[in-house]
Amino acid sequence: MARKQCETQAQWSCAGLTAQATTRHFSLGSGGDTNVMFTLLAYDSVENAKVGMKAAVTENHKDEKAKPKPLTIDTDADETDAYTDQEYSAAALRVGSVVAVMFGKQLPKDHDLPSFAKLQVKRITTAATGKNPDA
Repeated sequence: MARKQCETQAQWSCAGLTAQATTRHFSLGSGGDTNVMFTLLAYDSVENAKVGMKAAVTENHKDEKAKPKPLTIDTDADETDAYTDQEYSAAALRVGSVVAVMFGKQLPKDHDLPSFAKLQVKRITTAATGKNPDA
């Protein structure tokens, strides 16, 4: 099912994809709207996840209009690619055989892309040990 959905989107690498989920965090605030989209892609192997990571990075950088500024995000991810421009921030992270992709718009300082990236890595790592990341 995940692979068929992936193939219709033609956005990610679908080889070895076992699960895909996307969710969005949206809130209205006095400083503007906050809008973050998260996509998690689980692969059957680290090798397929590495290919998936490359595809996610390519997709993230595909529609860049201005020269984005690279972001350094200190996480325990195996691979990280992140950038920001005047309006958007984006990151792709690989933790083992899972790739997390995040896009954010008008993020406040207390909920910026690095904090969301760290949260995703922590949740992926917790789930990989067989524990519920929501517990």
